[in-house]
Amino acid sequence: MLSRFKSALMSTVGVSELGLQYPHDSESDAVTDYINSNLVLEVECKPYSRPSFLGLTNDEIQVSADHRVRPIMVPRDLSRLPWCAGYAECINAGKSTWNEDQATATRGDLKLSDSNTSLPYVIFSMFDGHAGYQVALTSRLYLHRVIIERLLAIPENILLSEEEDDLVKGRELVIGAIELAYRQMDQMVEIQAQNGGGGCTAISILFLNGRLYAAGAGDSRAILVLGDSERALTRDHTPDSESNRIRALGYLKGNDLLKGHFTSLEFRKRPLQKDLGSMILYREPYMTGWSYKVLTQRDLRFPLISGNGKRCRLMRTIGVTRGFGDHGLKAVNTGVNIKPFLSSQPEIQSFQLEDYNLSERDCVIMATDGLWDVVTDNDAANILRKTLAPDTPSLEYRLTMGAQELVQAARGKLIGRMWRGKSENPDETDETLLPIASVDDISVMVIPLYPYLCEHRQWLKSTQQERRYSIDSSQMQTNSNI
Repeated sequence: MLSRFKSALMSTVGVSELGLQYPHDSESDAVTDYINSNLVLEVECKPYSRPSFLGLTNDEIQVSADHRVRPIMVPRDLSRLPWCAGYAECINAGKSTWNEDQATATRGDLKLSDSNTSLPYVIFSMFDGHAGYQVALTSRLYLHRVIIERLLAIPENILLSEEEDDLVKGRELVIGAIELAYRQMDQMVEIQAQNGGGGCTAISILFLNGRLYAAGAGDSRAILVLGDSERALTRDHTPDSESNRIRALGYLKGNDLLKGHFTSLEFRKRPLQKDLGSMILYREPYMTGWSYKVLTQRDLRFPLISGNGKRCRLMRTIGVTRGFGDHGLKAVNTGVNIKPFLSSQPEIQSFQLEDYNLSERDCVIMATDGLWDVVTDNDAANILRKTLAPDTPSLEYRLTMGAQELVQAARGKLIGRMWRGKSENPDETDETLLPIASVDDISVMVIPLYPYLCEHRQWLKSTQQERRYSIDSSQMQTNSNI
């Protein structure tokens, strides 16, 4: 039974990252059975590879993994990405053997079940792996397929509707489809994660029916660059930013999940053995203010969340709280499972592109935290604006140049044994005072918005013409039968 579902699903969503195939009507029932069954596909462990649109040979993959040089890699054929979107990447400075970031881009047409209508879509996704590359690689190969599978289950009349009076709007069902796809993807990688495959963050940009959907789970980030303004499309999910959710879970199920090793209480300062019996400032997860309590031995357990900023850790172990995988991850020196405190649920923003006066220089920057750890949203937007501002060379090259410039800004240059960025002070001559650059894997995608809006307008025009032709033909047929 499962093999039949797998076969039907693979026929439905195709096997290519760039351009998917869809089933004939006879296969749709099997796909519907699969969706309703909530079964999870088994996935195979694939050998290490880089994003297919890069077009790297095996030798080039080896060169790209040189931690000393950290070459910036870009696609050989820019047309392999939708709208010649810009992409660039470089490996870390020795944190892991391979670049554990992954990215994919897919475009195709949803064959809607209620009619002969085909609805174009484009999906860009990026994954930042940790403790192994396998979960990120599997997510690159499968997430877009699972998203399309869920979108296919939405009735056409609702999917295409933008009526505000509708009980359920099409965009709400698309958001639900993405959320379900993320949860299913997390279930699909469970065995890999338990066997040492690690985990990954995930971020997706979906263009569908004239709307942009930005979904993020983890600390990779996407920002929208419109003219002279920019804003975040996703937010970072860290122990710091999600402390309320995590501490509340620890408070409600502490006996089962924390095993006596951690406390969900938050203290103004870390309590010490010498403070036993004294009054100390604390608060429980549901509190926004502070209170006093007498410090007891139980309060000396490790805090569920410790540290600040990028050094903030959940159970002293992991610095990101949403994404896929990590099913076998244990807290340091305790054996306590961390997975119950991690979430695969993405936060999703959606907006209608027609509501904006778009130009060809308006873009989404999507990148892993290798960029955002050292480059602010505003600085990234300014770098991109400066690169796209000239009229030459062609836009497709400027998009790639923009991605390269962003990677270069985060990677910096090797000075002695340290990677350092540019100084904000142009007169700075002491290289030892230059800011520390990113030593993490860095991946950046620059996605133009205007080309999709043009394609969607053309689709609307063609669809309306086909419907008018169909109505006229029906009326002519009726008249001829009278």
